Amino acid sequence: MAGELIKRGGGNRNLPASVRRDIAFIACETKVQQALVHAKASVGDHAITEVSYLVAVQRQAESIHPHAADAIALIVNTTIQGIARSVANFNSEID
Repeated sequence: MAGELIKRGGGNRNLPASVRRDIAFIACETKVQQALVHAKASVGDHAITEVSYLVAVQRQAESIHPHAADAIALIVNTTIQGIARSVANFNSEID
């Protein structure tokens, strides 16, 4: 959408060069911000998928080995905390 202002031929001929540069800069910054939002969303989605998988594995392992439920829960919860920390680190690094 922002890039279309530059691509259209009719109205831009009358714009000063500084305005055209400003529009191009804003369009570029908009694309960068869109990429950042997409990256954060993708990492979050993948983390949710991994956590869901871990919880499913935990339930299955606990049903097979009920005597080891506490140990399995500790391992899975520690792993989930690690995933959450990784997502938080990723988000803070790209901001």
